[in-house]
Amino acid sequence: MKNIAQRNWYTEVRRSGNGELTGKTSYVDTFREAAAYLLVDVHSFIINEAWWEEQRSSNPIPAQTRQVTPLQGTEAYFSSGPALKEAGAFLKDPLAAALFSETVKGIIQAETFLLSERGYNSEDDYTKKWSDFYAGSCRYYSNLDQVAKDWYEYIGGSKRTGNLFVRFKTQSLFELGENQYLLTGNLSDSFHEVNVSLRIDDEFIVKEADGVLLRSPDIICRETASLLVNLEGIKLKGMVKKELASILGNGQGCVHLIDLVNDCMQMLDTFSFRL
Repeated sequence: MKNIAQRNWYTEVRRSGNGELTGKTSYVDTFREAAAYLLVDVHSFIINEAWWEEQRSSNPIPAQTRQVTPLQGTEAYFSSGPALKEAGAFLKDPLAAALFSETVKGIIQAETFLLSERGYNSEDDYTKKWSDFYAGSCRYYSNLDQVAKDWYEYIGGSKRTGNLFVRFKTQSLFELGENQYLLTGNLSDSFHEVNVSLRIDDEFIVKEADGVLLRSPDIICRETASLLVNLEGIKLKGMVKKELASILGNGQGCVHLIDLVNDCMQMLDTFSFRL
């Protein structure tokens, strides 16, 4: 087995001590190195500053740091999609939109430790808001009547200072020989740990799919790994994420598992020239 390429992501959200949060996603792959930074008001989640750093690229460009003005004044929350697209267009780089998106996701996850700042009266108040908002969106929130522990029982309470949330992601592409390849994806963050393994042929058709949720809010989440077999016989390259979500169960699937397989699919677009 020969490694062809890999991608690595690291997201961190911290209190900066002056009424702001610092969110950062660093990215390193075989050919590129970059980072997306957000400085966000801890109460409103409004972005005060946004910066893009490019340290290394396969293109002959010098290292650069740029202020991303389209994001300033926008909310780092679920409504940020249009602003993230505008940031990608501003920088003429789809990777930038992806990294800023990961940073916003991290800030949303960190909200679980910012109850008073975000106007929640209690852990129960926050839990109810998310249960209502996410109802039917994934295996966990589609089956709350079967969940053994509530959110704060799982994470150990809402008290956390300094570092609020971290997430590591890695995707790797291996050559197995005889026109066979292996795609692997790993995610480990403050709340979840997920792994997927996809064996594909030279036409990007999945021959075998497997995975596991090593850590999740409830055992019911782990049942979603069995849905990966639905990918067998499917051509990955060119598939849109909405179609992938349907194959992996939509509201009875796992958002993080779907995202991780989608990350692996992107490997085929980024590095298929090496196959």
